[in-house]
Amino acid sequence: MFPTSSPPDPAPFPLSSKVDPWIQTSLVENIFDGNLTLLQEAVNAATAQEIPQLRDWGIKDADTFLRFLSAMLNWVPSEICSGKLIYNTFCVLYFILDQSPINIPPYSTPITPNAVGQAPLPLSQWTIDFANKVGSWMDTSSSINAAAIQTFQDSPRYNYDEAIVPLGGWKNFNQLFARSLKPGQRPISAGEPSDVDYNRLVVYPADCTFDGAWPVDQNNDITIKDVPWNIKDLLAGSQYADKFEGGTFMHAYLNTYDYHRQQAPVAGTVVEANVIKGLAYLQVIVDPETGKLKPHRSYTSPDAQAKKEGDGENSTLSMPDEAGYQFLQARGCVIIKNPLLGYVAVLPIGMAQVSSVNLQWQPGPGQQYPIQPNVNINKGDEISYFEFGGSDIILVFQQDAQVHILGAQGQAADGTPTSKQKYLVGMPLGYSTKGLVPSSNGHRNGATNGH
Repeated sequence: MFPTSSPPDPAPFPLSSKVDPWIQTSLVENIFDGNLTLLQEAVNAATAQEIPQLRDWGIKDADTFLRFLSAMLNWVPSEICSGKLIYNTFCVLYFILDQSPINIPPYSTPITPNAVGQAPLPLSQWTIDFANKVGSWMDTSSSINAAAIQTFQDSPRYNYDEAIVPLGGWKNFNQLFARSLKPGQRPISAGEPSDVDYNRLVVYPADCTFDGAWPVDQNNDITIKDVPWNIKDLLAGSQYADKFEGGTFMHAYLNTYDYHRQQAPVAGTVVEANVIKGLAYLQVIVDPETGKLKPHRSYTSPDAQAKKEGDGENSTLSMPDEAGYQFLQARGCVIIKNPLLGYVAVLPIGMAQVSSVNLQWQPGPGQQYPIQPNVNINKGDEISYFEFGGSDIILVFQQDAQVHILGAQGQAADGTPTSKQKYLVGMPLGYSTKGLVPSSNGHRNGATNGH
């Protein structure tokens, strides 16, 4: 039994009084052939773990879960002081969808390298369709109202005062979610072309939590929990995919309350831009301290994370799929050619309900992605934005760039060392030592601007 001292999380919306016709047809009839037995087993598996949100929100069987899904189709998002209400809603949705027996073939696509390039299995495809349907609703004026807006103003983690409120106010929720910031809110380190480290210093492209950096081997693979994932699959047919052998892969993740626009980590020429279709997935685990749900988006295994965060007794509650989902997820890909670093791949990764990854460069009439913009950008220029949900950001550097990631070591709440620190757009991410030579006093000297 988990502690019950904390107050219950409020429900994001009342359960619908009946199952929406689209949910009934697309999910109940088309996926489960009108038989709710398997979905009921999945809900039973979830409720057996005594998750507070499921209890407090009235999700106890297949019918109440279907009515939860139905209510999401007309959801007016609001927030609480902790900034976790939207976050918790996603957790409940994906936790149940990731339960046995519906979380494996023939229903759900496994998160493995073998699934790359394969059509999503029926429930995984339905999840994409559901995310798109909710996303379309969030483009309507009915998705927002004054009372809901006030809750975001009152939630400190959203930093509402940083945002530019459009003339006439927010027209829909996606507009608020993908809000732009007032000038000067995200200064760019070494951000002037005249700065000696303009090309050498890489900055964070997003407000995000740093997860870590991993080497790309000579087969173009990075290894996640002993499973090799190929960078060519991540870049999905990019003509530059073979440029990153021996390079460096960096991963960070955003939360629902973060600023959701991405800015260029380096200056250079945008030689390729692509939007890659993929899954809408979120792995959710049980927090061993509270019994509440939380996304698992780190490359640390859930079992290892549980042992760090608690006593490890509940590590069996972790979901089976590991990090690597980024190689299957809906995502953007922007390739920037920098005069010092060479090619840098920037990949905004859609998460859960982020069904729309929007790049600054769109195909023209008769064109389709990938495209070759061949435009020059400055460090800190906007390159993309997400609509509704959480998201990830990945950078991939060439071996010759000699980029050293600066991810700082700090302390987690339990006092253990962690590199998972929060950074803002424009803060230093990495530094290239390319062309520098140690001087007699131990410092590095050499040409530094790449021009």
